[in-house]
Amino acid sequence: MAHFEVRISDEGLAEIDGDPLLHEPDQTVHEAVLDQLQRYAQERGAAVEATVNDGPGAAHFALEMSPDGSSRILAPEEPPAPEPEPVLVASVASVASVTARALSLAEAPAPSAIATAIARARARATVADRVAAAPAQLSARTIDLPAELAEPIGRINALAGVGRLDEAFAEATALRERLTGSMGAEHPQALEARAVEAYLAHLRGDPREATVLALAVARIRCGARDDRAPEEVARATAAWQRLDDDQAALTHGRELLHMWAKLEHRGPLSPGHSELAEQVRRHVEALMAYA
Repeated sequence: MAHFEVRISDEGLAEIDGDPLLHEPDQTVHEAVLDQLQRYAQERGAAVEATVNDGPGAAHFALEMSPDGSSRILAPEEPPAPEPEPVLVASVASVASVTARALSLAEAPAPSAIATAIARARARATVADRVAAAPAQLSARTIDLPAELAEPIGRINALAGVGRLDEAFAEATALRERLTGSMGAEHPQALEARAVEAYLAHLRGDPREATVLALAVARIRCGARDDRAPEEVARATAAWQRLDDDQAALTHGRELLHMWAKLEHRGPLSPGHSELAEQVRRHVEALMAYA
């Protein structure tokens, strides 16, 4: 597994393996570190590790970042010293629970900004992989389209298959716009095309676009009392959990809560969907407290 050394100064400057890291004006240095580690993971198609030193005398821990943006703090090795000393320990709790904050056996520095950022990123990560039926996986879709559309669908699949995701997404957007214009946004074929577009946005690392698209599908399914509505709300939840913008996460999270409540009013949710709904509720409450 590839390994990187991350250092962050008290002045808010970061470097990875000695190379300075620049960040956007609307982005914190800690978010920039997480984003860069995710890019490294995406380039390699596998998780990467990083040793993080967040300021002199502050947090020192190991982090694992996956290509999909989910992260976990690796458990530190047991120190060999016979005498107990102040130790900063960071760990990740199980699903439907909160990422554990740094704990110390004696006086120790407060959790660093990057530890907080990682905890928030982890809180946003999908719980789909930990639900038995994996209902929240934003997975590929099979579109039931007439034969004349087989060619564009085949081209989209081929592009995505060789990693040309931007081109595949553009093709999917064009297809969705064409179907929506000729059949209407609520037509089943247009909805399926929009779902594929959402999935491709997810693959190309655009959680905001994936969330907006997936929510649109879920909204229409819920309004029509479609049997597939719970599945679509779960997909929208999976996309939403990747958002890194708190305000957007709060706005869309409230809509998701409304959808889950609407579905629950019509009948009991499955255990997996109930867990997702509870995860959304907790995350929204945390965002409201943070705001």
